[in-house]
Amino acid sequence: MLADTSLLPLLLTQFATQALGYFAVVAAVYQLVWRWGRQRFRAARIPSPRRVDGAQIRREIVHTLATLVAGMATAGTVLALHAAGKTALHDAPTSPWLVLAWVAGGLVWNDLWFYACHRTLHRPWLFRHVHAVHHRSIDVNPFTSYSFHVAEAVLLGLWIVPAALWLPMPMAALGVLQVIGLANNVMSHLGHEFLPRWLLAVPVLRWTNTATFHSLHHTCSRGNYGLHSRVWDRLFGTELPEYERVFRARGDAAAPGSSEAP
Repeated sequence: MLADTSLLPLLLTQFATQALGYFAVVAAVYQLVWRWGRQRFRAARIPSPRRVDGAQIRREIVHTLATLVAGMATAGTVLALHAAGKTALHDAPTSPWLVLAWVAGGLVWNDLWFYACHRTLHRPWLFRHVHAVHHRSIDVNPFTSYSFHVAEAVLLGLWIVPAALWLPMPMAALGVLQVIGLANNVMSHLGHEFLPRWLLAVPVLRWTNTATFHSLHHTCSRGNYGLHSRVWDRLFGTELPEYERVFRARGDAAAPGSSEAP
């Protein structure tokens, strides 16, 4: 069991490790895709009515630090509850297949939580005072990935608390979910679409989220609220109708439409 005096150093170490790891990954992806690949990946570029500049990236870095602090607070809550024996999480040896099953379940729960919170954040007052921080970035790039108002960062990260309290999830599954969450966020804010056009012809894969799907959300400021999948947007009628057209077009030929979703 963690002593109270050991929890803070652990959290600070975790924060430093997470921050360094995050910025190393994001900076590397930015250099690869946006600098080195500026001309090479032009055909994959997702159009935007406003182009990113240095001021936007500096602002995104500041908000990302606040998001990482919020993540440390959420992690601290889960660790404290676990140390007090209040969670259902466990470290017992577990079959890799069972870990993957928990990861799949965690992704579904996280996707639903995000959709509900994200759509709520588009209510006028919450959008104006909270979610607008993220939407100041119209032309998204890897540094946009964690650029949130601190209140939004807390809200979006709280999905793990009920899961930790009530689900006998192996700790290994949480680690995998963290990695997938980071990769998905960076992919969604890549500003380039590298997934093949034939993805939309594959029954299962066509329901997954893409960089185009989320970039359109930033362009239109409505619709396409999902995190990992299109399922909830299709189910509740909030998917932007031009998504598949823009996904297929991409590059200079694509032009984000002005259609709005509920």
